[in-house]
Amino acid sequence: MYLSLATIESWPQPNYKDPIERGPWVIVITIVLYALVLGVVGLRTFTRVFISRSFGYDDITILIAMIPTTAFVAVTLIAEFGYGWDRHAWDVPLDEVTPGIRLALASQILFGIASTCTRLSMLFLTRRILTTGYEKLRRVIAVAMVLMTVACVVFVFVVIFQCRPVAAYWTFSLVPQKCIDEKTHLLFQGIINIVSDFFTVMIPIPIVLKLKLPLRQRMLVALLFGAAFVVCFAGVVRTYYFYRLTDGYHDITWDAFPVWISSAIELYIGIICTSAPPTKPFFLRYVPKLLTATSHYFPTTRGQSPTLNSGKDFALKHVHTNSIDSQTVADGDEGDFEEVPGRLQKNSQIHKTVEISQSWLEVSNSVASTSRESVEKLVR
Repeated sequence: MYLSLATIESWPQPNYKDPIERGPWVIVITIVLYALVLGVVGLRTFTRVFISRSFGYDDITILIAMIPTTAFVAVTLIAEFGYGWDRHAWDVPLDEVTPGIRLALASQILFGIASTCTRLSMLFLTRRILTTGYEKLRRVIAVAMVLMTVACVVFVFVVIFQCRPVAAYWTFSLVPQKCIDEKTHLLFQGIINIVSDFFTVMIPIPIVLKLKLPLRQRMLVALLFGAAFVVCFAGVVRTYYFYRLTDGYHDITWDAFPVWISSAIELYIGIICTSAPPTKPFFLRYVPKLLTATSHYFPTTRGQSPTLNSGKDFALKHVHTNSIDSQTVADGDEGDFEEVPGRLQKNSQIHKTVEISQSWLEVSNSVASTSRESVEKLVR
């Protein structure tokens, strides 16, 4: 890393014993959000494997994303605790400079891979909910996935080999080194990330808007997309502060604070937003009141036992609530966000089932009527 002699001379006297620190915010945010990530991804995996039994490419890519994400957490905590990334650059001992810069370089690579896998998981999820009539959109998503993957590979390659030799990046030097302009390539990569984030968030919105959901579920969807847009704006903040950070390296360890914070928010909340929709079957089975406004039951009147006709009314009501407009799904379904395909087929099957149920109800009513007449004769 190149630092000019003028920059070093402008620094005050180092304070290694009692330095001024940023505080524990990076550590707290990292631990809290990563714990939420583990919980949501674990719940998603359990739901897909044991409840909906529909483990797919979107689940594979989010689990792959967890590998660099976990490594990113470890790098963040080690950098904060052990190598002075929470204090001024002049308060960092010289023997901690080289390993600290190595960790910073590793964090860029890990973040790029993890965020790309998270976007791919969301796009795989979007593709699986598309039915016939969305062929063009499916092709657009496929092209976007290829471009994002290629961009990630190129970025990792550029970050690793931006200096000649590679070790020149983390080697302290008072003379310029043979490195490309880091400020330019990080700005370019940040812009690509921002565009990719907004594309990933915006692409499912037209599909979701076509669903007529109950109020409670609309609130959950709005909350989910609101958090997703927070991820997008966190990417904007991260790119801005990264650009400022690489413009001179005057106080890199201190100025990197907003970069660590925005990176954590963008990555961890992105994984949570991507993994939340597939968990709906879990809540429908184990916490149904959280997602449904009312429960279905056989109607009765005071002082009167339920009749077979009330069962018929329930069956018809069940068909209505399971129509495409209301978008109610049974246990094991993927939920409103994932059940656009197969709705028409499922609805026709339900109507056939109800027709059979109605026939059975008519036979049962006849048997009940005959039995009642027989009992009346015996009483007489």
